[in-house]
Amino acid sequence: MFNVRRAATALLLSMVKSGGFANLVLSDARLAEAGEDAPLLTALFYGTVERTLTLDYAISHFAARPAESLAPHTRAVLRLGLYQIYFTRIPPHAAINETVSLGENKGERALLNAVLRRAATEPPPLPPEGRTARHLSVKESFPLPTVRRFLSQYGEEETRALLSAFNRVSPLTITVNPRVATREALLADFAAAGFSAEPTRYCARSIRFLESVDPVRLPRFAEGAFFVQDEASALVADALGAREGDNVIDVCAAPGGKILGVATALCGNGTFTAFDLHESKLSLIRESAARLGVSLSVRALDATEGDASLDGTADALLCDVPCSGLGVLGKKPDLRYRAYDPMLSSLGARILARSTRYLRVGGVMIYSTCTLAPEENEDVVKNFLNANQQFTLEEFTLGDGALKSEEGMLTMLPHKHGTDGFFLAKLRRHA
Repeated sequence: MFNVRRAATALLLSMVKSGGFANLVLSDARLAEAGEDAPLLTALFYGTVERTLTLDYAISHFAARPAESLAPHTRAVLRLGLYQIYFTRIPPHAAINETVSLGENKGERALLNAVLRRAATEPPPLPPEGRTARHLSVKESFPLPTVRRFLSQYGEEETRALLSAFNRVSPLTITVNPRVATREALLADFAAAGFSAEPTRYCARSIRFLESVDPVRLPRFAEGAFFVQDEASALVADALGAREGDNVIDVCAAPGGKILGVATALCGNGTFTAFDLHESKLSLIRESAARLGVSLSVRALDATEGDASLDGTADALLCDVPCSGLGVLGKKPDLRYRAYDPMLSSLGARILARSTRYLRVGGVMIYSTCTLAPEENEDVVKNFLNANQQFTLEEFTLGDGALKSEEGMLTMLPHKHGTDGFFLAKLRRHA
C-alpha cells in the first residue's frame, strides 16, 4: 500500500540531493501514484520544505547536536515528524508513531522517538525576542539575510506582518475571460457546484477561492471561462490600458498570464505577440490561448537581443522580467532558501533597455516584477529614465481608485493587499 510519509521522505531526500525545485520534485507522476493521498502528500512535502529552517532549529535543540550533523535520512524524517506536530492538525501520537516507523534501524528509530516525543510536549524552540532578526528568521523560517533586508526596508512591525503573510496558505485566484463569462455568472456557477469563492478587491475580473481547489475541476474550465492568475498580475492589464486594435508585445511571456490578461480584456481585438527565451515553455502559452479562444503569435526569443524588425511597431508593451521572486515566497517555498543573485538587476535593466525599442512614439509599457528588491525595481526604472529622456513615468490608478501609483510606480504587498508581492511601473515614449 502507498505510504504517504515514506513518499514524502523520499521527496525531501530527492530535493536535498538534486538541489531542484519543489514543484519539479513533486511531479504529476508522483501525485498520480499517491492517488487519494495526493493532497496530504503535497501538504506534507511543501510544508516541510517551507518550514525547514524552523524545523532544523528544533532538531538541533531537541537532539542536542546540530541538525546538519545528522544523516540525511534521519534529518529528513525528523523534519517531517516535527512539521506534523507543530504545523498540522494530525494528532501528535499518530504523527510520532507513523514517523518513527520510517526509521531504518533500531538506533535511528530510538532517536526519532526521543526527539518527537519531547517536541510533542514543548512549543517550538526559538531564539530570544531581543535578537529580532534571528528570532524572526527561525520563527517564520526565512534566511537571516532576507529578514534583515525586509527589516531595513519596512521596519520591524511591517516585516513581522509580511513574513506571517508569506506563511499563510495562498488562495487560488483566477481571472475571468469576458469573451466567455462574467464574474457574477462564474461566482454563481462555483457556488452551485459547492465551491466557496469571492470577488477580489481590486481587479474586476478576478475571483479568489476560500479553499484549496484544483482549477481543472471547476465548472467551465474547459470552455475557457477563466485562467489561473494572481490578482496583482491581473492588474497589469488594467495598468497598461491597451485599447482595441492595439499591437501588444510581451517580451518575457511564460507562462502567459499577462499577455492573455490583456488579450482577453480586449476580447481578442488586437495583435498580440508573446516571446520567451525558452522554447519548452511556449507550448503552455499556446495551449492556454487556444482554450481561452484568443489568437497569439508565440515564439522563442532572447529578450536581451530582441527582434529589430519589430522596433517602433508596438502600441503597448509588457516587460515582466526575471527576478529574485521575493514577492512570491509564499507560493514557492524552496525559493526562500536560494541565494540572492545580484546579477538579476542588471539583467532586468538590459531587457528593459532593449524592449523599449519596440514601442512607437506615444506607446505605453509596463515594467513589472514579482520581487520586493528595490535594486530590481525602482532603481532599474530610474536608471533607465536617466539615460533615456524620451521616456517618462505615467501615473495610474487601479481598483476604482483604491490603488494609486506614486511617480508612476506601485508596489503591492501580501499583508496589505492580499496579493503576491508585486511591482509595476508605467512608462510612455515621447518623440
